[in-house]
Amino acid sequence: MTILNISTKTTKTTKTRAILILAVFLVLSLIHPAAAADDGSDMKMAFWRRDWDSMDAIYRAAASADAAPIASRDRSLYLNALWFQGRYADGVTILERAPKSGDTDFPPEVRPYAQMLLVLGQERTGRKSEAYENAWALWNDAPAPLRYYLAFALARLSRDLSMPDESAEWFRRMLEFAPDKKRRLQALSQLIETPDVSAGEAAALLADSPSNAKALAFCAALPRGSSTAAEYALGWNDYINKKYESAMYHFELASKDVVYGEAARYYHAYAAYREKKNALAFALWSGTALSGDEFPQRSVQRLTTLAGRGMTKDVLGLFRKVSETRLDYPDLAADALVGLIRLGDANTASEARELLYSKFAATNQAATARWESGWKKWKAKDYNAAYKEWSNGFSRGIKNRELAARLLYWQSRALQKIGSPVAAETLKSNLTEWYPAEYYTFLANPRGGVTSADVPVSCDMGSALEDWGFVTYARLESEMTPSGLYRSARLALWEGDYSSAARSFGALQRVISADEYASAALLRYFFPKAFEREVTEAHRQTGVESAIIWGVMRQESLYEPDVTSSAGAYGLMQLMPATAREEAKKLEMEPDSYKTTSGNILLGANHLAGLFARFKDVPRSLAAYNAGGTPVTKWSAKPISDMEEWVEDIAYTETRGYVKAVLRNIEVYRLLYPQSDKSDKD
Repeated sequence: MTILNISTKTTKTTKTRAILILAVFLVLSLIHPAAAADDGSDMKMAFWRRDWDSMDAIYRAAASADAAPIASRDRSLYLNALWFQGRYADGVTILERAPKSGDTDFPPEVRPYAQMLLVLGQERTGRKSEAYENAWALWNDAPAPLRYYLAFALARLSRDLSMPDESAEWFRRMLEFAPDKKRRLQALSQLIETPDVSAGEAAALLADSPSNAKALAFCAALPRGSSTAAEYALGWNDYINKKYESAMYHFELASKDVVYGEAARYYHAYAAYREKKNALAFALWSGTALSGDEFPQRSVQRLTTLAGRGMTKDVLGLFRKVSETRLDYPDLAADALVGLIRLGDANTASEARELLYSKFAATNQAATARWESGWKKWKAKDYNAAYKEWSNGFSRGIKNRELAARLLYWQSRALQKIGSPVAAETLKSNLTEWYPAEYYTFLANPRGGVTSADVPVSCDMGSALEDWGFVTYARLESEMTPSGLYRSARLALWEGDYSSAARSFGALQRVISADEYASAALLRYFFPKAFEREVTEAHRQTGVESAIIWGVMRQESLYEPDVTSSAGAYGLMQLMPATAREEAKKLEMEPDSYKTTSGNILLGANHLAGLFARFKDVPRSLAAYNAGGTPVTKWSAKPISDMEEWVEDIAYTETRGYVKAVLRNIEVYRLLYPQSDKSDKD
């Protein structure tokens, strides 16, 4: 891994070549895999290229008097192309026109989605009564994935046709069929606008969207204690706004709520901790650790912090009890044993370690404990003992892939130190085969185990909805199978939804083999060239390699342009407002430029460029991007002889994980897109 490289310049010739290659790749990358097949029609190929002008020409030619009737699938693809362009009236005309002689209608599995487009088209062209009647007619036979959107249409139409009571009920049906949090929030945001929104609905919205002013006002106006769900939402709102005393009051009232009770007790403890009410925090977290279902692991992790406030004895006693009584929750019991190892005296730690290794050997916790023990021995230059610990800690059954790869990689380093290079190379080969595209795999192998294989056969499967152009609805079909997850990512990317595409990667890793997901052709869907034009411009202005910008963007926001962290960091590059305005001043940009996609990327890249100039290497610059420059300067007080060791020694757990993740991302991007602007990186 070229972790010390920073690309800061590109020659004129290289830039010209890169632009030409970029232009060709941009066209090719828009071709859907299905469109490249020999049996693809001209209309199909134009659709997956998003070549709307060509589709217009093909359709006009087919509509001429002497032309053969256009095939139903091509007509459907053209219809969907009109939809993506917002040409609803033209789409309605096609849907309402009787098929020519020889045409066939939509296949049964596709027909409801075509009828849905007719409803939406009529709605958007002012024919709302017709749209309402057609939507009602469709409801009973609508497949489940469509019902959320159909309920939304019926809610809007009944509202616009002056039927507010019916509208509210359709919004509730919309909530019933919401497939995820994003769509649930959309339904709740509509319900809060209705006059008969319930306390539970307002509370659910406020709990998920604390900035919603109407939900906050509604819940605040309720009599105290009348709705435990509303009390939780108010407590959460106060908590994130650092009003801890008020939050504690609301969380106590919410502690008996069926849905939110355990969360209320957990955050009540956290608010008490913030107010230094340690005994109360201990009591609440202890209760959750001993009997909770949703928050016990987080409670055990938070209890560790109370040991630093003079409660070590109490915490150790609680951890012993959890390790003995929560055998129903192996990861929780293992967490408690790890706490005993870290906080207890030598005897306590030894006993806990023995229990952890004997009862929970295949857990992440046991592997982590082995890693930490081995690292201490490595730092003491006892390489044989380090190798033994890491070897005992490794198992193919470890769920945390990064941790498993870490143990394998450092075993190979230890074997090199003790004079066993052949065995070390064997472990590196195993690492490459079993854990492709991981940070440690790139340390062992420049290609990181990534192959040039095509998309695996188990993934490359389509659906009728996709084949007929109903892309948005085809994404709703995606189940937790290799083909479903791949199709979801592929279609999301085609629609420009980079975040959804990337989000499928972790789930796909769990259902396909390592050699399948090692395919570069597959990885491109999960490491996309998001916002390519803006990233290219940021590289041009700052000299920061595009792969680095994408690598940071993926880790910071997963390509979500408008995401805001709890700390206030905003956008694709997760810039704090003060940092963003400082960078904007340097570039003579407007102070709030960071709120735009292009501005956020450019300002983030410029901030990176400044860190590169200060720290001279990528790992430390990334650490400073995450944790700030002051701690990185402190961690760099001594000369760095081994950058890989320096990364492992980063004092902040979050920053250490961040640096490794971004370095991995950068290497994946460099490998997948070698034609980008990094020609001088070597």
